[in-house]
Formats: sequence, C-alpha cells, structure tokens
Amino acid sequence: MLDKEKAISIWESKNFFIELDPIPGAVEAVKQMAKLENTDVFICTSPIKKYRYCAYEKYAWVEKHFGQEFLEQIVLTRDKTVISGDLLIDDRSDITGAEPNPSWEHVLFTACHNKHLQLQPPSRRLHSWAENWRAILDSKRPLHSWAI
Repeated sequence: MLDKEKAISIWESKNFFIELDPIPGAVEAVKQMAKLENTDVFICTSPIKKYRYCAYEKYAWVEKHFGQEFLEQIVLTRDKTVISGDLLIDDRSDITGAEPNPSWEHVLFTACHNKHLQLQPPSRRLHSWAENWRAILDSKRPLHSWAI
C-alpha cells in the first residue's frame, strides 16, 4: 500500500491535477445541468495545503474539459460549509467547517475511498454520473400545484 507521505508528494507534484481524467459522464452531466432552467451550477473545489500548482491546474483543468465559460463557475475554497446552495455533490464524506449547518444537502458521490460507508437516512448517494442525477436535482425544486 502507498504510504501517506508518498501519496502527498504525488498530488503536490506539477501536472498532477491538470492530467487527471474526468470521472466518466461527469462533464456531460454538468453541462446538461448548467442548461437546465432555474439551475446554477458551480464547481466547488478545495486547494491542497501546498497549493503551488494546485489552484492554477484546477482552473486549467476546468477550462480544458468544460470550456472557458465555466471558469466563472469555479469556487475555490478550503471551507465548503460557507458556500450557499441547495446541493453539494462531493466524494468527501466528512465535510466540516465554520458553518455547522450548511445551506446545502450533501449528496455523497461514490468513490473508492467511500464506497464502504453506510449512509443513514436521509443522507443520499450518487453512485455514478450514469445514475439519475436529474432526480436528485428535481427533489430540491419546489412543487407547483395548479388549479384549473
């Protein structure tokens, strides 16, 4: 198994972030989300502590895979709890910070490091971008009833 220091040296190295491949289906799903009516999509990402290459490469990665127009949609923060929104789809299971009750619902995106975790209701999980992410978004939309 890779030791922690070796792993840290890998993700602190130049070109680590820029050379990451997107998760299958993620680019297409996010672009579809961004086109939905009454939906604002932001890419919320945390820089690593030794950020020499990280911040630049994360911006470059977004431009490479999503296009220049998505650069305005990046939120780079070490504390995601202070960000306002309805949903945060994230592979990290333990998102904590200054705000003990963030405005968003955390939907855990399945990854190798969290697939063993059992979620307690009402917590939800998105297993892949091939899954029905649209139903998760729709669950946060207000219901309209019409009388005719």
